[in-house]
Amino acid sequence: MVARTAPSRILTTWRARVAALLVAPLLFVGLGFGSVSPVRADQLDDALARQKELAAQLAAQQKALNALIAQQKDLEAQLKATTAALAKNTASLANITSEVTRLAAVVEKAKAELQALEAEVERLDSEISRLVRQQEEKARDLAARQAILAARIREAYIADQTPPLWTLLSSQSFTDLLIDLAGFSALGKADVSLADGISRDAARLAAIEEQVRQNRAETEKLRRAAAAQKAALDKQVKLLEAAKVRLAAAIAAQKKAIAAQKAAMDRVLNDKARLAAAVAALKAEEAQVKSIVDRLLKQQFGSSLPILYQGGWTWPIARTAAGFVQPKNGYRPYISQKFGCVSWKIYPRNGSCPSARPYFHNGVDISAPAGTPIYAAATGKVMIAGTCSYCVVWKGMRRLAWVWIAHSKSMVSIYGHVGDGSRSSEPRWRVNAGDYVTAGQLIAFVGSTGNVTGPHLHLSMLSGGKYVCIQQYLPGGACPAD
Repeated sequence: MVARTAPSRILTTWRARVAALLVAPLLFVGLGFGSVSPVRADQLDDALARQKELAAQLAAQQKALNALIAQQKDLEAQLKATTAALAKNTASLANITSEVTRLAAVVEKAKAELQALEAEVERLDSEISRLVRQQEEKARDLAARQAILAARIREAYIADQTPPLWTLLSSQSFTDLLIDLAGFSALGKADVSLADGISRDAARLAAIEEQVRQNRAETEKLRRAAAAQKAALDKQVKLLEAAKVRLAAAIAAQKKAIAAQKAAMDRVLNDKARLAAAVAALKAEEAQVKSIVDRLLKQQFGSSLPILYQGGWTWPIARTAAGFVQPKNGYRPYISQKFGCVSWKIYPRNGSCPSARPYFHNGVDISAPAGTPIYAAATGKVMIAGTCSYCVVWKGMRRLAWVWIAHSKSMVSIYGHVGDGSRSSEPRWRVNAGDYVTAGQLIAFVGSTGNVTGPHLHLSMLSGGKYVCIQQYLPGGACPAD
């Protein structure tokens, strides 16, 4: 217990304490942030809001990383598919070149996005650290205010040992009485206000600490995930570089083969005697084909075929944005030589053609690299799948390989220059004579067999014993006007 003293001394002490306690808030209000001044509620609210904003930014970065991870999974699958296509030589080198170029751009974009993400994670981490330092300053300020409140409570406790009635009776004037009453009132309000502020600030600081903890955890999670993706991207870069090397070698080999074939063709074209013999041989082959088709339809396949074909048609090769794939309606391939009258003298003459284009091409040439899949243009039965035993083979060329499909008692489609198996261990046609095929079914692969300057598909049709324009049946196709 506090010893009682004379009333006048007690009153003097009380008034001095009241004056000091009333002045104390004014002293620390103006000292500024970082001292013992109370942090304004909006400062802590702003700090908490900023931490929540950082949490939202971290969530957005996680979403961006998830998108990048999905993109890299697709990239890995595409790189593996491209590598497999190069290994098997079953895709367009031109298309693979385009795909490798596209994948290189995707890789560079992924690199840039990953670097940007790493930089953003570092920035967010730095911002969290800055806010943590502010939080620590606010925590020290809170501790200082808690100490002030404790001192005020001790003072109030000491003052309360003097009975209020004694104090009032000891007032020497009405003015003193008012001051004493105001002192009790002000002291209570100051204590309550300070205590409320401390309580609110402590709750806000606790919320900020929890948000910081969560943000730190998310930042570390992002950093680890980004590092894992960087390692995966490094592997993909190596895979892409290996594909580029292999592609360059494949392109060089293809160019060499085409150059050799062109040289052989040039030798024929530059030798009038050989050219005449080649044209005569081609004319004889056309006649032979008509004879064989007529015989097979009558003797072997006619009874199992409809009189008229009424099924659907599809392009045997189609180029899409993704490259050479199974055709769909609306897609058309690149035609390097049209059906009908042409100006190239390697073909036989035709009396119905104009003088500017006196030679006749009995089919349509579809440009595609060796190994490109060929699909049946319509449903039917395979009549022939193999090499031509009677076709003339120029020096440096390989025997012509082809597939014939009968669609009705009078209609046959012919797929020429297919691969003959010398490019790989697997057969370059996928059907045999007597097989029933449907429109769009895989039947063979583009090759460079026969007398050609490069790999392509020669697609022709015999209807009623005559060569006709097959394009009139194909989706979106149109026959040239001679």
